[in-house]
Amino acid sequence: MKSSLLSLAMCLLLLVGKAQRTSAPELKEFEAFWKKFYTALVKKDIQGVSGFIDFPLVVKKSLTDTAVQTIDKDQFATFFNDYLELPAKEEFANKYNLLRARKLLSEDDKSMVSDDAATIEDFEFQKVDGKWKLVYVYMLAQ
Repeated sequence: MKSSLLSLAMCLLLLVGKAQRTSAPELKEFEAFWKKFYTALVKKDIQGVSGFIDFPLVVKKSLTDTAVQTIDKDQFATFFNDYLELPAKEEFANKYNLLRARKLLSEDDKSMVSDDAATIEDFEFQKVDGKWKLVYVYMLAQ
């Protein structure tokens, strides 16, 4: 039991250390990616946003359910429009307005970027074949 806890603690330390050691070039690369992704997002450019997605996109719709849904390229336009209209937290009327306010990454956002993965709001990004791609969305109303 003690060795299992020690192993778990070491894994957590390695993960935290990896997240904190994001290299400056990788962070700059993700920031450049975010700028392009953000531009397509605020224009509601379905084609543009689709180019930044590794299909099928995996979507989780409920915290109480472990099931996920996959969205293929043909379903993306409907999903995208529905997602942007979801209620958002704080002073934002919907997810679209919340994301529009995220033009630049905050220090908290930057801390969630590693060399090959990032989490920004409801989005999980990963490097796929050397390029940043959106791979997972938490489609949860706030």
